[in-house]
Amino acid sequence: MPKRKGEVPQSRIHKTLLYINDIDLFLDEADKAAEVLMAVFQEADNDLKDEIIFLLGSLVQPEICLWLYTILADSDQVQTTRRNAALQLSVTAAALENTDELRARLLADMNHPDPVLRHLAVLAMGWEGNQRSASEISRLTADTSALVRQAATAALSQITRKPLIPTVKEGQSGKSG
Repeated sequence: MPKRKGEVPQSRIHKTLLYINDIDLFLDEADKAAEVLMAVFQEADNDLKDEIIFLLGSLVQPEICLWLYTILADSDQVQTTRRNAALQLSVTAAALENTDELRARLLADMNHPDPVLRHLAVLAMGWEGNQRSASEISRLTADTSALVRQAATAALSQITRKPLIPTVKEGQSGKSG
């Protein structure tokens, strides 16, 4: 039976579930795994999308952060998925060496007329050690949206903390040779 347009092959869904259930396999095949998981994401149900977000977010790579950003900014995604992408982004970005591109996108979104996008952007900006963004975030503690004000307060409390040591460094699979 031919597959319908946009339908993910069962083999990719099976591989996705293997990666989710076997972190060592995921880390051993990190680059291949990322490709598979991102391909499955668009056709996955919301629960599987969230599993993919959290698993891929464990890879500290600029490409993954930008991918998480696209989910956060995608108004076609359900609110929970967008929020999970923002939260995972706030954890993953703390370990990146260069956050300039990501920071620029999030700063623009923090000024967007849509309070949902402002809320998600400020959640994502609250990565540990992101003192560079403190003044922009503090401005949002007076936002017209209570959700944005709440997220700004939480983000400010996060950025003053020292970054956690990530389990997977940028460009590494987490395995030592």
